[in-house]
Amino acid sequence: MTPFDDFIHSLASFITTFSVWWIVKLLFLLALLIYIAFASIIIRQISLMSKTLHTEFSIPIKMIAWIHLAAAILTFFLALLIL
Repeated sequence: MTPFDDFIHSLASFITTFSVWWIVKLLFLLALLIYIAFASIIIRQISLMSKTLHTEFSIPIKMIAWIHLAAAILTFFLALLIL
């Protein structure tokens, strides 16, 4: 068998085993990664806000933001394991 025949055979086997669900899973994981980036931007914005405006709610808001980031990371790892 020539290398070209091997390539065609491997391509044909990939196409037959290809599933649309793999693309859905990858897009879902990509969306979760983008959400983790969003959660980290929220932490940065809250820290900048706390430096500018000092209130009694600064510490609870920071804690909520860190819990939010931890939940986003945990969700990504759970999705990585489940999917």
